[in-house]
Amino acid sequence: MSNTNDNAAIPKICKILLATAPGQSFPDKQLEGLSEEVVRFELDKVSADRTFNFLILKSAIDYAKEHEIDLIIAVDPEFDRLSLVVRKGLGGAFMVLNSHQVAAVLLKLWMDTGLYPQMKVLKSVLLSDILDNIAKRGSLELEEQILVANNLKSGVEKFRNSADETIAAFNIDQQVLHSDLKFHDIVRQLIGMESALLDEQKNIYNFLLDIYFYNGFFKEKTVTLDLSVEAHQDQVVKFMKEAARKPKFLEEILSVSAVTDYSKGKKKNILTDKVYDHPISGANILKIETVEGVSITLVPTEDKLTYYISVRESVNTPERFETANKALDQEIFKLVSLLNKMI
Repeated sequence: MSNTNDNAAIPKICKILLATAPGQSFPDKQLEGLSEEVVRFELDKVSADRTFNFLILKSAIDYAKEHEIDLIIAVDPEFDRLSLVVRKGLGGAFMVLNSHQVAAVLLKLWMDTGLYPQMKVLKSVLLSDILDNIAKRGSLELEEQILVANNLKSGVEKFRNSADETIAAFNIDQQVLHSDLKFHDIVRQLIGMESALLDEQKNIYNFLLDIYFYNGFFKEKTVTLDLSVEAHQDQVVKFMKEAARKPKFLEEILSVSAVTDYSKGKKKNILTDKVYDHPISGANILKIETVEGVSITLVPTEDKLTYYISVRESVNTPERFETANKALDQEIFKLVSLLNKMI
C-alpha cells in the first residue's frame, strides 16, 4: 500500500530562470554541478542604460509564471549587473527587486557565510541607508563613494588599501562586486541560496523580509524632473544653494536634521547647528535628511533633476510590510509634490 505522504517527502527541485540580454551568453561551464534546474531565457530587448526593470523583464516573468519558476536572475556579465525577481512567498506573485534590495540581500548573504569577517563595504551615495544598518550589525566598515555607471571594477580599485583586502561593492545601476568572487560565483550563490531556503519552505523574499524586520523597512523611489526649460534649471540651482546655505527654510515641509553638500564636502547638523567636513567633495549632489528617517538626494544634470528618495517604517510581519509598502508610496508621492512646488 502506498503512503499518501510519499510526495511530501520528495524534496522540490528548485527551478531558476536565468535571463540574459539579447545576444549575451552565460557559459554552461559556469553552472556545472548544480542540483537545481536552471532554464535559460533570452530577453527580447534592453533598456537605454542596460538596467533591468519590469518592462524589460516582463517576457521572462510571463514565462516564469507559465512554467512554475521559483526565481528569476537577470544578468549582464559584461558589466557585473544583476537583478532578481522573487516570488512573494512560495508560489506567490512575482516581485522585481530594486538595486537597494538586491544589494541588501547579497550583503546579508555574504555576512551570514562568516567567510569575510573583515570585508569592506563600498556603496554608491545614491543607495539606501539599509546597507549602513546591515554593515553596522556585522561590525563591517562601510564607505560611501561616487561610483560611475558601468565602471564598478576599475572604480573600486582606487579604494583598496591592499591587494588582499576583501571588498563588496554596490552601485545604483545594479552593478555588484565581491573581490573574492567571480560574477558567475555570485549567481551560483544566489541559486544555492534560493534552493536552501526552499528546503525550509522559504525563499529570497522571506530572507529580504527578515532583513527589514531587523533593520527597518526602507522604501526607495527614484523620480526624475524635466529641466529642459532654462528657467527651471536656474530655479534648481537657486534651490540647492539655498538648501545648502540656509536649510532651515525647508522646515516648511520637512523636519530637517542634516544636509550634506557634496559639492563643498560639508555636512550640516541642523539640530546642533554644527558643520562637519565630508570626505566627498566636488560632486553636484545634495542630500537632505529628516528626524523621521526620510532621505532625499538631489542630483541635477543639464536637462533633468533626479530625486533619490528613501523613507523608513518599522515592520514585523509580512502583512505589516504590505501595508507599509503602500503607505510609504503615498508618503513619497506627497514629498515629490511638495518639492516640485518649492523648486
